[in-house]
Amino acid sequence: MRYVLKSIFKFIYKILSLFNLQLTLFISLIGVVLYFTGIWDKNPIVVLIFKIALIFSLIFALFQTIKGLLGLNKKIKKSKGVQIVDTDNSGEDDKKEEDIKTEPVTINAETPKYFRVKQNPNLVMAEFLDRYELYKIENGKLIRIRTDYK
Repeated sequence: MRYVLKSIFKFIYKILSLFNLQLTLFISLIGVVLYFTGIWDKNPIVVLIFKIALIFSLIFALFQTIKGLLGLNKKIKKSKGVQIVDTDNSGEDDKKEEDIKTEPVTINAETPKYFRVKQNPNLVMAEFLDRYELYKIENGKLIRIRTDYK
């Protein structure tokens, strides 16, 4: 019985989420509480405020649904973690990159891809075919911190 009720409520909530009616549901629940407490009959102004809030929540849901159907609410996610270090650099940052001696250990003569760690620019990550190696830049040299296997 509990599983059936849980499934029914999940299904109803998915439909409400599809049409962005969560705020409307919340306002409707407030209206039910106001009705059962008797405030609904005593204060006609409360009823008017409730109806206005309900109408605005329905308009908001309509706009959000249309926006979602047209694909206008897609946010561009910013990358987290590492950034790709350009190999064809030009500028002052290039001089700093050229001063760093990169001599990672290669297995089977594979060439790693280097990434700069976004949170800490003093860290460089090398991606090999079978592992990742994390290096720290000290005195213009890369010092290996750890190796993570894929």
